[in-house]
Amino acid sequence: MNTHLINHVGTIKSINNQHLIVKIISQSACSSCHAKGSCTSSEQKEKEIEVEYSGNIFGIGEEVLVVATSAHGYKAVLFAYLIPIILLVSSLIILSSISKEEATAALGSLLFLVPYYGLLYHYRDKLKNSFHFMVQKQQNISQYE
Repeated sequence: MNTHLINHVGTIKSINNQHLIVKIISQSACSSCHAKGSCTSSEQKEKEIEVEYSGNIFGIGEEVLVVATSAHGYKAVLFAYLIPIILLVSSLIILSSISKEEATAALGSLLFLVPYYGLLYHYRDKLKNSFHFMVQKQQNISQYE
């Protein structure tokens, strides 16, 4: 099976017992556009990823490559976007057919997301264990760019 990789260049922020905290900067697709200075659509976000320490010697501030499989990306999209939108739309349809007030239906459909995010929070450690990232040293970065 051909596994596609998702990779980001990041900087090691801290090193704990068996984990590295790596800071990556994610940019929108239009961030490289020549008009980004005058456009309000371009955005850049700083994210931190916790990666299990693989025995390599890393230093704080070192630039590394964070690698994951595309299957992990699809799984993250499922939990972060797809399931919540399905819950939101289906509960809005059900509640708008029950209630005559649109505001009540909208508020009720938003409240349907509270238990979902509560479950995600409750099972965060189990979810964290299902996402595996690898970190590679700087000299290996050029083969992925």
